[in-house]
Amino acid sequence: MKKIISAMLLSAFCYAAAQSQQIHIQYTFVRSPIAVLNENLYIRNNEVISIQDSVFTKPVQETSEWISEVQVKAPGSGKPQKRYYISDLKEGETKHFFFNSSPYSLKDQTNYFIHDEVPKPVWNIDEKSTRKILGYSCIKATTVFRGANITAYFTRELPYPAGPFKFFGLPGLILDVREDGIPYMIWKATAIDPDDTTNINFKPEFRDDPKITMKEFVRKNDELSSQFKSEILKNLPAGTKMESSKKRVQLEKVFEWENTK
Repeated sequence: MKKIISAMLLSAFCYAAAQSQQIHIQYTFVRSPIAVLNENLYIRNNEVISIQDSVFTKPVQETSEWISEVQVKAPGSGKPQKRYYISDLKEGETKHFFFNSSPYSLKDQTNYFIHDEVPKPVWNIDEKSTRKILGYSCIKATTVFRGANITAYFTRELPYPAGPFKFFGLPGLILDVREDGIPYMIWKATAIDPDDTTNINFKPEFRDDPKITMKEFVRKNDELSSQFKSEILKNLPAGTKMESSKKRVQLEKVFEWENTK
C-alpha cells in the first residue's frame, strides 16, 4: 500500500511540475499541395496558444523538395501575417477557442477575432499501434473532426491534452495529426523544448479586429463563396453548366449546428 501511495504522489508531483513549466512544440503544417507553414504550440500552467506564421515554402514541381520561403503580408500592413489559436487545458464536453482569421475570399480581407466552441472529439485509441516521434513513444488515435476523418499520434510522456490548431482531448500531447486520404492537412512535430523560456503573450486581445462567433464566420464564408460562383457563371457562355458542390474544401467541412438527423 505504501508503495502504491508513493507512486501516486510521485506521479502527481511530476504532473504538477510539468504544468508549472512552459513547453514549446514546433510543427510543420502542410496546409495545401503548394504551401507548408510553421506552427508553434506553447503551453504554460493552464494556458495554451498555437501560432501559425506566414512563412511557407512552395515546390517548383510535385516531386521537388520544399526550397523557397515567402512571407505573406497581412492585409493593409507590411507585417507578416500570423494566425493565433488561444485556448486552455480545461477538460469538458466543449473547449473555447479564440482565433484570428480573414475569410477565404479576396473580396473581404477583414481580419476577425473569432470565438469557436468546439465539441470534444470522440477519440478511438489503438494501444497496439505505436511509433516513436522525436524520441517519445506515441500511440495512434482516430476521430471524425467536423466532417474530416483524422488520425493522430499522441504521447503520454507529455501529459498535456492538447495539440496544434483546434485538436485536443487525448491523454497526452499530440505530436502528429492529419486528415486521412490526402497529402496535406498534416501537422508533424519537428522540435520539442520542455523547458522553453520564450516570452509569450498567451492572451492577445486583437482589439482592432471585429469580434464574431464561428457560426457568423462560417456563414460569411459561405455567402462569399456563393457570390464568387455566381460571378463566374455570369461570365461563362450562355447555356454553360457548372457543377456545384456544397461540400467545403477546408478541414472543417460540417459543423455541429448543421448536423440534422
